[in-house]
Amino acid sequence: MDIIKKLMNDALEELVDEDFKKFNWQLWNGLATDMGPIPRAKLQKADRSDVVDCIVDKYSDKAGNVAVKALRNINQNHLAGTLESKLQEAQPPVQQETRNAPVSVEEQPIQSDWKRPDRIIPSSQEFKNRILTEKRHEIYVPKDKSQRKRLALLITNIQFKHISCRPGAERDEENMEWLLTALGYRVEKYTNLSGEQIDAAVRNFAALPDHKDSDSAFVVLMSHGDRIDNKDAILGVNYHHQHNPNDGFFVDDIFTRLNSVNCPALIDKPKVLLIQACRGEHTGGLKIQSDAAVHIEKDFVSFKSCLPGIRAYRDTIEGSYFICYILEVFCKRAHIDDIMELFRKVTSCMEKDPLFKQLEVERDKIAKLMPCIDRMSLPKHFYLFPGL
Repeated sequence: MDIIKKLMNDALEELVDEDFKKFNWQLWNGLATDMGPIPRAKLQKADRSDVVDCIVDKYSDKAGNVAVKALRNINQNHLAGTLESKLQEAQPPVQQETRNAPVSVEEQPIQSDWKRPDRIIPSSQEFKNRILTEKRHEIYVPKDKSQRKRLALLITNIQFKHISCRPGAERDEENMEWLLTALGYRVEKYTNLSGEQIDAAVRNFAALPDHKDSDSAFVVLMSHGDRIDNKDAILGVNYHHQHNPNDGFFVDDIFTRLNSVNCPALIDKPKVLLIQACRGEHTGGLKIQSDAAVHIEKDFVSFKSCLPGIRAYRDTIEGSYFICYILEVFCKRAHIDDIMELFRKVTSCMEKDPLFKQLEVERDKIAKLMPCIDRMSLPKHFYLFPGL
């Protein structure tokens, strides 16, 4: 409880005296029917630390929530959000049965008017220190921000010569570049490549000398996909089913190019692959378009936009639902969750999205959009620690 008190006291220290009086007014007038008021006499001459003690004495383990609610009631929304995030970081992991717990806000489907969040919530130094202390041998220990050089590869195919183009993919490219940059990665970006050019870009990325000063890497591929020679492939922009059927990049080659033999600078460092594409012919409709697939090795994790045999869906204006959900979850939870928990939350949100349930009913097919993790080989927890 001491850390909770300190966080609350730090928040109240940010208030000018007039706002501190408004905060106290909220407390003695009661915040909700289930939160009785604190007697006015206890608060009138109390300083900030005394007020914190009063809140804790009155509300016990709900004290933090009370402080956040009172701050919001006096329009201190930024301060309330910061306190709420720090309180979440300070909470110990939940060990008890949670099967009947209500769905958290972070695992709700995104709304139809969804827009990219303004920022990623940064990790606090206190949280990072705690994780490094408690889980040092269970996590990938990040390099110091001032010394590391994180790299990410982003390839997006939008315009195709012989098959349908991918309207909305421009937004995916913009959103992923923003997210990767915000996470501290220097983005090597390519657009509209042939299969050979994709392979060359991956080879060049694997050969970058700055990997030796990195602690992780991201590879993001967004394009159409298909099966070529019975293997998953990302299609190049010159692909044609009859006249140029070999214009593709085999997904398995990503792992070959970045393995310990061909990219020794990334040995024992997490390598995250994000693939926005289709993996089959099951369909859904509306103003949504379909997209393709991927695979792995040690310290890899590949997160695909859909299960085998299912198409991935993309809004022709806002971009793919898979990428939108990644942004939503990473911006709100990357400051306290490791990469596998982030992927679980993305999957949970998409599983609950009523849009895809509607498509199932309309098409009478098992067409639910469910992302999947493929050939995960991360032996440790990978925390991104945004901002640090």
